[in-house]
Amino acid sequence: MEQVAEHVAEQQRQRCDLVLGGGGVRGVAHIGAMTALEEAGYDVVRAAGASAGAIAGSFAVAGVGADTLRSLFDELDFTRFALADIVARLKANRAATRLLERFSDDGTDPATWITEVLEGQGIETFGDLKVTDVEDDAPIEQRYRLVVRCLDILNRRVVRLPWDYERYDLDPDRQSVARAVRASMAIPFVYDPVRIGNRDTGAQALLIDGGLTSGFPVGVLDRSDDQPPRWPTFGIRLLPRPPTTAELPESAVELARMVIDTMLDTSDQLAPDNPCDEVRTVRVDLSEVGTLDLDADEEYDLFSSGYEAMHAFLERFSFEEYKGRCRA
Repeated sequence: MEQVAEHVAEQQRQRCDLVLGGGGVRGVAHIGAMTALEEAGYDVVRAAGASAGAIAGSFAVAGVGADTLRSLFDELDFTRFALADIVARLKANRAATRLLERFSDDGTDPATWITEVLEGQGIETFGDLKVTDVEDDAPIEQRYRLVVRCLDILNRRVVRLPWDYERYDLDPDRQSVARAVRASMAIPFVYDPVRIGNRDTGAQALLIDGGLTSGFPVGVLDRSDDQPPRWPTFGIRLLPRPPTTAELPESAVELARMVIDTMLDTSDQLAPDNPCDEVRTVRVDLSEVGTLDLDADEEYDLFSSGYEAMHAFLERFSFEEYKGRCRA
């Protein structure tokens, strides 16, 4: 009887794709939203993300459960991830040499942590994350369950991995998922940029955080053959803070902090491009929380904010209505 019940429960589960932005500390809200999604009976098939969204998305498609995701993010040191440590040092006006020495320490790099989590799920390369029900000659955008966004500062362009590996003479199937995710959160002076490519042919890239510019559109994973979608795509948007009146900086330190705050608060906001994208976008109101507010989860409970926003969204969302209105 238990096996029958489990089979019925499995049959009742639905599939979806996820598009996630960055967000630093605010990224904990993604985990809350994904927990509500799992409880509602959804399994994530594919995910697109940058920075914190790349981490959450990679773990989701690797099969890490929502409860485990929460504990993993609780372990993540956001003082390193969200640039807070560098800001604290700028405030203290410490010597630049000591700053650089601090961030060159191997202990600050999350690559090992990401690798261990993914390998625990049997995921090492993008070949382990191939979509099983598409042809081998299908467009590359349809062949993988994860795509992460980076910026190639060597060639000054946006890079979507694994889709763009062939630009650099690399076989997508053989490239490390953890390394791609790590590249998507590489912020200069915090984590070193990630170098990929073939030096002999000159097809090289130097990759940094893809969340430092406008992120993926909600429709990045949509079908391109004019056929209706088989399952929904949900975008999770962490609402930005409203503009505030600020005083002019009086020192180089204050100016540096203002630049960093602006760069992070205005980046990767996942704003829908049209009304149909708005219909499938979950709005999480974190307008009182900054990317660098390390105590924000205690004060605002970011996990619950994401959880409640997704729960309310699913109560009113109808996939059939969406298809009839937007994908007829």
